[in-house]
Amino acid sequence: MGIRNELKQLRAAPPGRRFETGYERTKVDNRVLRISLIALGFALMVTAAVTFWVPGPNFVLVLAGLALVGGQSRTVAKLIDRGEVAGRRWNQERWDPYPHKKRAITIIWIVVIALLAGAVWLAHRQGWLPAWLPFVD
Repeated sequence: MGIRNELKQLRAAPPGRRFETGYERTKVDNRVLRISLIALGFALMVTAAVTFWVPGPNFVLVLAGLALVGGQSRTVAKLIDRGEVAGRRWNQERWDPYPHKKRAITIIWIVVIALLAGAVWLAHRQGWLPAWLPFVD
């Protein structure tokens, strides 16, 4: 079973049952392999937590770790399903009634990024940046 097929089945399952049905599809019967997959999932999540300050795909590592653990543990799969339902409810309560919030936050982020870029440019022009930075002459 390929990753694309698994993602299609995950999306097709109803919210609140997605990960539990995924557990039922992907559960490994070999005890040693199952424990190894769970350990690998926890290792990915711990690695992401330890290196959260390093730029990179830390959130993806957490999701991959949760997928590995959720695919081998019914309890974790149920917790992820509960989290999904709670997250969807929170999103509907907080964002759906106020679509202008999304636009306002997007505009704020664009302004913040533009201000930061301008500050870096100004610091570069004034010679305030350390010489070891790659874009400093």
